[in-house]
Formats: sequence, C-alpha cells, structure tokens
Amino acid sequence: MKGMMISILLGMVMLIGCKSYLHLSVDRSSTSDIPFERRKPASANKAIIISTNGPQLEPKYYEVMGKVMSQVENMTSLENHCMDAMEMLRHEAEKVGADALINVSCTPDKYSANASGTAIAFRNSEETLKVLRDIKAVLE
Repeated sequence: MKGMMISILLGMVMLIGCKSYLHLSVDRSSTSDIPFERRKPASANKAIIISTNGPQLEPKYYEVMGKVMSQVENMTSLENHCMDAMEMLRHEAEKVGADALINVSCTPDKYSANASGTAIAFRNSEETLKVLRDIKAVLE
C-alpha cells in the first residue's frame, strides 16, 4: 500500500513537471505596421474584436490605424491555438491605442497559430458603441 502511494505521488509530480515545462516552452509574439504618428496612448479599456460573423461597423465611425499580427508557437495539440493568438492580437492593438479590431482571422496549425486583423480608432467612442449595440454586432 505504501509503495503504491509513493508511485502515485511520483507519477503526479512528473505529470505536473511535464505540464509546467510545456507551458514554459510556448513562444508568443505580436507586431503591427502602425506608424508612430497614428498611435495613441494605451487605453484602460480592452480592445474590442468585432467578429466577421455579424454586422460590420460603417467606416464613417472609425479611422483605420493599420494591420496587427500575432503568432503563437510550440503549443501542445490539446490547447486552443487561436484563443492564445487572438489574445496576443488584442494585446498588440491595446499597446498602440486601438479601440477595436476588424477583419480578424486566425489560422491554426497543429502546434501553432497565426492571427491578424485591422486596428481601428473610434471617431466618437460613445456614439460608436451605441451603433454597435443597435446593429447587434458580434463582439468578442
């Protein structure tokens, strides 16, 4: 009985150690082509992702800042590849002061994912958020 308990404990320690190693080996990166003069101070608000699965915002409500890209590599095949890549994309948009992302796409692979989108700045935040609610845009 004592030997079985020790074996189970050793197995659990090994499993936890392997899982920790796998999480440490994930490479994440993000970048943008947004020129310095289009960047704004980072906002305390989280950048919104306007899904392509719903109505789109008319261009009169925003200014295009530029393209944002992210890449996540060396992931296990059990993790949600695009979820990590999308969060990196959102983080990059927030760094350059974008209010939202449009035209977002993600390409998963077995052990990686690439995401890209267009960073936008709202012309009038309150009005634009009201319009997004009114058109029932799918926000992520």
